[in-house]
Amino acid sequence: MAEADLRLRAWLAVPLVALAGCVDAIGWLRLHELFVSFMSGTSTMLGVALAEGRPVRAAELAVVVGLFTAGAVVAAGLGRLAGRWRAPVVLGLVAALLGCGWRLPPVGGAGLAPLAFAVVPAMGALNLALPGVGGITFVTGALTRFAEALMAAVAGAGRHEAWVTQLAAWAALVAGATLGAALDARLGGDALAVPAAAALAAAGLAAAAARTPRG
Repeated sequence: MAEADLRLRAWLAVPLVALAGCVDAIGWLRLHELFVSFMSGTSTMLGVALAEGRPVRAAELAVVVGLFTAGAVVAAGLGRLAGRWRAPVVLGLVAALLGCGWRLPPVGGAGLAPLAFAVVPAMGALNLALPGVGGITFVTGALTRFAEALMAAVAGAGRHEAWVTQLAAWAALVAGATLGAALDARLGGDALAVPAAAALAAAGLAAAAARTPRG
């Protein structure tokens, strides 16, 4: 993959990071403090639940990790089949799952809320939307890549654009999470309609780009 393509995809990932932050904030508020895109945090919470002897909570968290992974696996398979249409197909899947989550209740009986079974795999799938981008929701990595790229640029061994991109990804997550919390406060159960619509719009833009022949 050409370096120019990698740079372009790094920038294209930034609005998708904002989308993930928005959904993660809504999920955290709607699902009683469960991350839907941040599996490092969920895995830490799983370990704490196991140590504290809370098997029900541990089981819920394990299911969240499984749902995220399942969404990523399905998206990887669809992306491989779709070829150059990978981005619109995967983003279409994300939009469909978020749309389903919008209509599902955030609470249920015993066990994980129905909402989680749509929103969590959507975030797993989102990570596979852009080939060559090492995980859209893994913003901890963005901070370490920012530090490495910044020092490389200062030493004259790299481009300043590299660290700017990583910092932009972190800022996009914060901005998206802020928007998600504001949407939840204003719209309540309809908050997910906004990121669902955004994912659908992104799928449309990606489809238009895939139809354009590349020289």
